[in-house]
Amino acid sequence: MVGIDIVDISRMGEVVRKYGDKFLNRVFTQQEIEYAEKKHRMYESLAGRFAAKEAFIKAYGKKVGWREIEVIHREGKPSIQCRGRLYEDVSISHERAYAVAVVMIGKGE
Repeated sequence: MVGIDIVDISRMGEVVRKYGDKFLNRVFTQQEIEYAEKKHRMYESLAGRFAAKEAFIKAYGKKVGWREIEVIHREGKPSIQCRGRLYEDVSISHERAYAVAVVMIGKGE
């Protein structure tokens, strides 16, 4: 299964400025928040992770909570940890205005 999602980076910034920690802590793990806060373009990083989580949900095909999905970096590449499993077929890309992510999950995973 394949999932794809695109997020407007400025929209992510608006949501974070409006809802702050309430939004961040509902959607992202503490490690994801800390990773993004270290980046020069924090909203871009958050938008990429949000897109990856959305893409994962589409590919996974089952109900899963936002914080059950964690985007991590292994050897410089994004991966997703969810419910004790590691999913490595993840790609996140950024452009000035948008972040996009694609997740592939094999059948039966």
